[in-house]
Amino acid sequence: MTPTLNPMRRHREHCRHVREQLSDYLDGDLDAAQADAVTRHTRFCPSCRRMLTNLARTVSGLRALGALDAATGTSRAHD
Repeated sequence: MTPTLNPMRRHREHCRHVREQLSDYLDGDLDAAQADAVTRHTRFCPSCRRMLTNLARTVSGLRALGALDAATGTSRAHD
């Protein structure tokens, strides 16, 4: 298959690739080159930047809940 020259399609494909890496990016599991690529892309792509911000808030909230559960010795699991 011949690579596409359509810039919008290329951008969407890059967005898809970056979005697949967002969780690893937040966890610090990407190598330096991959992390830099995600940083650069999210700096200029408002859609991916919004996804990164929302994911970061979600992860932060879940970590806070985990810390709260650990501090109180309770479990969030429902029967």
